[in-house]
Amino acid sequence: MRFVAVFMLVLLTACSEIAELFEGQEEHTEFLILGPSTERCVGAFEQDCFMVYNEESKQWEFFYEFIQDFEFEPGYIYTLEVRLEERDPGIQDVGRYSYHLIKIVDKEKAPDDFDYAKNQIY
Repeated sequence: MRFVAVFMLVLLTACSEIAELFEGQEEHTEFLILGPSTERCVGAFEQDCFMVYNEESKQWEFFYEFIQDFEFEPGYIYTLEVRLEERDPGIQDVGRYSYHLIKIVDKEKAPDDFDYAKNQIY
């Protein structure tokens, strides 16, 4: 009986410590609209960037991050639900968050005459 009581005490203590680790950390999700092609951009280095539609400014903008578990197929406009995870602030030359695909909400064929400069969104 004493063994069971000690085991339960250890188990409750471990659960409490695990809960403290996650306390205050809410899962943060966002929706992104990706354009049908990547564009060359320069952040910490030259790379291909996704183009993301900013609904506030009504413009396409460079998106410098990689989206884990997402396979981009050119020619489509995607609406994605992504989960953001805060990175260690000590890591240099990366954004504040890493992005992880939750699901593809929509994948629509882009028009042949699609042009980012026209700020098209379909």
